Amino acid sequence: SKCSLGRLVSPLSRRVLRQAMQGIRALGGQYQGTYIYATGDMYCGTVDLGGLPSGRGCLYYLKSGECDVAIFDQSLNQTGEGVRYSRERTVAYRLFNGQPDGGSVDLDEALDIMGLQETPAMRSEDTIPEHIGYDPARHKMTKAWFAYRKLAGLSPDETPFGGSPYQLVWAR
Repeated sequence: SKCSLGRLVSPLSRRVLRQAMQGIRALGGQYQGTYIYATGDMYCGTVDLGGLPSGRGCLYYLKSGECDVAIFDQSLNQTGEGVRYSRERTVAYRLFNGQPDGGSVDLDEALDIMGLQETPAMRSEDTIPEHIGYDPARHKMTKAWFAYRKLAGLSPDETPFGGSPYQLVWAR
């Protein structure tokens, strides 16, 4: 016998699922997110429904501390103009299709090239905090935070620890 989604999902769940899919379609099937690779490199920016890179974003290289801001596909191929920032974010280089093109540029010009409001955060092996393990008090506080947000009718999207410093702030 065939199993249909209609028999597995309650009417309320079907309505919520339908609304969510309409919202995702309205966004073109893309949203802002983060994807961390086994190497420790991290992509922050536009991702597709599978959570893979799919548009403008920033690829942070863990070992070197550099980052590339560009338009990416799912395989992290860069298309068009981009910018590579040095480890300390004191120097920026123009990129085209992921390859150096024309040498260094002024930091303000780098922001303009990619339409950023601010320089990407620094991220390298030295800037990642040491893992502290499970903390029962932190777990209890986190549960209380989300319970409060639910009771207050607030979105569960915000964490008690604030937003990610690695998500880019776009000017346009």
